[in-house]
Amino acid sequence: MKLRYSILFILAVILMLAMISMFFPQPSLPVGGYELRFPSFDKMFSHSATADSMASADEMLLAAETSLTMQVVDSAQQAREDSLAFYRNFFANSPTRICCPNDNDPEFFYPFFEALDNASSSFVHVMHYGDSQIEGDRITGYLRSMFQKRFGGAGPGLLPLRQPVSAMHVQQSLSDSVTMYYAGGMMGNRAPDKRYGAMAQVAHVATRDTLVFSAKSRRGKDFKRVTVFACGADSALSVSIQDETQVFSPGYDFQSVIFDLGSRRNAFSMQLSGRGMVYGVNISDPNGVSVTNLPLRGSDGTFFSRIEPSAMKAMLHQLNTRMVIMEFGGNALPMISDSASVNRWCNFFKAQIGYVRRMLPQAAVLVIGPADMSTKVNGELQTHPMLPYLVQQMRTSTVEAGAAFWDMYSVMGGYNSMIAWVGHKPSWAASDYVHFTKRGADRISEVLWESLMVYYDYRDFISNMPNGTSDDEE
Repeated sequence: MKLRYSILFILAVILMLAMISMFFPQPSLPVGGYELRFPSFDKMFSHSATADSMASADEMLLAAETSLTMQVVDSAQQAREDSLAFYRNFFANSPTRICCPNDNDPEFFYPFFEALDNASSSFVHVMHYGDSQIEGDRITGYLRSMFQKRFGGAGPGLLPLRQPVSAMHVQQSLSDSVTMYYAGGMMGNRAPDKRYGAMAQVAHVATRDTLVFSAKSRRGKDFKRVTVFACGADSALSVSIQDETQVFSPGYDFQSVIFDLGSRRNAFSMQLSGRGMVYGVNISDPNGVSVTNLPLRGSDGTFFSRIEPSAMKAMLHQLNTRMVIMEFGGNALPMISDSASVNRWCNFFKAQIGYVRRMLPQAAVLVIGPADMSTKVNGELQTHPMLPYLVQQMRTSTVEAGAAFWDMYSVMGGYNSMIAWVGHKPSWAASDYVHFTKRGADRISEVLWESLMVYYDYRDFISNMPNGTSDDEE
């Protein structure tokens, strides 16, 4: 009896919904200052834009990655011609290409590549600033692994005294006596003197404390050299690692000290005593590539020009920073309602790129646009209405500012691709339809790395052309 009543109830509900859709064919009806929305009959009994009614995330990404593949032929002459045609087509048409300044000139990256080539005997740093999309070392961790595998180096790069969100590869412990300040985002207080250094965050130390760094994974291991960036305050700040102690003298001038740990380690402790400001701790090899993950949750990327420049510039130069990655845009969307607000924000962001380029004229600045983001429109999940235009204007503003732009939205598959990424098995994106999972972050990072290496390989291809033949001379 209970089963029969349940079936009758379900049928009655379906009949009622069908009658509503027939008697109220319009999508909405104003009632007492509110708007009631009614589903159409077709929508009630058809699939919405979910992963099983769309191209899969694998298919979307494969379509983008196909443009990264070069055909192999037997003839050397034919291989040169085909390779040149591949590169020209890639730079002009591939959704995975990196849009460069000066009419999409791939030589934009050449100084950075030269620094990478010399990394075996020098130190090269890459700074990856971003919002919550890169928290926990997402995207950065994969890039770091690939840079170090190909060009040498080890260690996690710059770390703050306290991670707002637990890092994926390095664990830290620190008491609450240290106060953290952040230049942007929603994680904490702003420093009254705007002295944040290159990490856009600073720790104020006012007592004795011990900090422990330990590797949590293969990607975070190999601690060999520790560089501490700090300054004293009205008294000295001493830093001790193992049996060695170094002192930051009183005053607010930027300083740094280096500790060589001797053999490689997976953990070490650092004692702090006195008063001062710690801008960051870099853990790396003496040579090779170091890549730093710098997430500021909730930030739209317009904080750079609010940072006092002297400590930031000194720190970036001492680290030999040769690439700055700026991955923002998603947190601008809540403030955007029309094309005019998109243009205003893009102008603000363009000024931030200019600020970074003035700090580091020798570095390549790469902007990564936002991923697809889903929101409910008339009760259905779909790409945020202003996101495609935001990506388009970010690309234009970035190139005008003298930086390169990588369109993550298009690489994912464009409109409604986030729905497919969430529906992927296993999921490539979280159920908030905004953030990547660890698997999804590694997957999108793989395509970014492959795209960057196309530019690296192109430089070698052109330099090895017979008789110095260049692309323009063909």
